Order: sequence, then structure tokens, then C-alpha cells
Amino acid sequence: FFFNDTATTEIYTQAFVGSVRCVQETAILLWLSLIFLAYSLLTRKEEIPINQAYGIVGFAALLYFLTESLASTCCFLLHPTSGGDIYGFMQNMFYTPGHIEMRVQCYHYENRAHTERDSQGNTKFKTEQIRVDTHRATEKFYYVSWRDISGQFVLDTSGAMANVQKAFVKLHLKIDLQFANDGTALDYQKQKESFKWRNHRDTHQDYSEERMIEGFKEFNLVRVSDYNPKCFGLCWYIIFMFLTVVEFYKMYVDKFCINQDFVITKVLSSKGDLSRPEIIVQYQSLMPCIVYMGQTRLYDAPLIMPQLTLPSYEIQMNSS
Repeated sequence: FFFNDTATTEIYTQAFVGSVRCVQETAILLWLSLIFLAYSLLTRKEEIPINQAYGIVGFAALLYFLTESLASTCCFLLHPTSGGDIYGFMQNMFYTPGHIEMRVQCYHYENRAHTERDSQGNTKFKTEQIRVDTHRATEKFYYVSWRDISGQFVLDTSGAMANVQKAFVKLHLKIDLQFANDGTALDYQKQKESFKWRNHRDTHQDYSEERMIEGFKEFNLVRVSDYNPKCFGLCWYIIFMFLTVVEFYKMYVDKFCINQDFVITKVLSSKGDLSRPEIIVQYQSLMPCIVYMGQTRLYDAPLIMPQLTLPSYEIQMNSS
């Protein structure tokens, strides 16, 4: 009756590793294109309008800066962990419960007329349709028990053991919240439908949800040694980006980093206590632990949430 989908975890990992590589390759291509474009404009024999040349170079430069600002290296440098080590950081992720936050936005459209004058001074009446937001609400999925089943976090230390200058881990995380049983999945659907029905207060309604862990960041730069490389940080990245040689700085940053991907997986239950002995045995192989430099640290499941009196949600349908 319990869902332990390790295949899904592997799919998530492969997917976001591929996306990061795609962004990196795009940034390199844009950088090379910008240099080639500038060189071509400067060496052209026929004259071209100066405004056109500035426009082409400016557009290419804008794409370059935008892509480099969204590059994974920039995201990692933007989120360095404040104090602690890899053990403390991962322990916080393992011991923090996950939440599913439901959101709705109600709205309608209105036709509004206005006047405007053209270049000849003639007055024209125009009607445009605009969206008017009228109601917004949020609610978290209610559950009584949870466990972390992220499994073994094996830190790739081959680079660190071969090079003592490895000082950081570029830790790319994802969240996977699962339901412990069919009853919990049904409770989730009932609460979702009830939440949407109770907050349907206008013609249209947009629904969205976010699965979150407090303090979670997708890109994390975690320290794993006391070595402090020179010229290392976000400020230096920005400087080299404006000098248009940031691709070389990325190589410099990678020299001091270990790349690691991991999925934080938690199971939620609204139908029972996941700390029961028979349930613990069920998840024994998925107990979170860290393997680093040949050492293993186990992290048993944190304290179970106090028992709550869950509201009863019955799906109510509009007569319309």
C-alpha cells in the first residue's frame, strides 16, 4: 500500500542535469556569437547605418547578459550556505517537513472604453478588454505524519581526493513529495476540490500549487573544506561577465567545486502514523544518510508531527 518510486527519482535527476547542461551550452554559443558578430561588423567593407550596427550588437549583448545571469554557475554563487558544513545542510533538508500549498486566483474581464488622439489631432474611441483580479486564497494540504525517504546521499569525492583544492559542492536539489497510500491521495483530491469550490467567487478561476520545504533552494553552494580560493564569488562573476570573459571564470569556479545532484523525497500520510514499527521496516532501505570521504552518517526520521484533527472534505459540485 505504499509508494516507493525510485525510478521517478532517477528520471528527475536525469532531467535537471540535462537542462543545466543545455543552459551552459547556450551561454557558450551566445558568447561566441557575440564575439563573431562584433568582429564581422568591424571588418565589413561596405558601410552600414551606425544605428543598425548598435542595435544588432546591443540585442546580442542583451541576450548574452540575460543568459549568463541565468546560468547555473551564477545561481550557485548567488546561494552560498551561511555557515555549517555538508552534514548540517543536508540534515536540515532531511529534518524539515514538506508542504503542498494550494492557490487560487479568481478574476473576470471588463470592457473599458477610452479616447486617444492621433498625430493629426483627431479623437478616437477605443475599447479594450482587461482582466480584473477579485479574490485570492491559499491553503496547505493537511496531513498527520511524514517521513523523509531520500535514501543515500553519496557525495562524489573523487575530485576532492585527487585535488585538495576542492572547497565547495555545487548541490542541485529537487523536491519530490509522495503520498503514503491511496487514502492520503484521495484526501488530497477531496481537499483540493473543496478548496477550489469554496473559493470560486468569480467568472474565472486559476488554480496552482507549490510543493515546498522551508529553507529549500534549488541551487546551493555548500562548503566542504577550509580552503579559500582567491577571487571566488558572485561579485567576481559579474565583473568577468561585463568583461565578456565569464566562460573562463566558470572554468575557474569549477576547479574548486564538486558537482552533485540530489532529490529530497518525503512521504506524507493523512491516514496513519508513519512511525509504527511495521512502517519503519517498510522504509528502512530509504532512510536518509550521507556518505562522504568513506564515512557514513545515518539520519533517522525526525519526530512525527503531532496528531491533528483533520477537517472532513466532501466534494461539492455547482449546480451549473
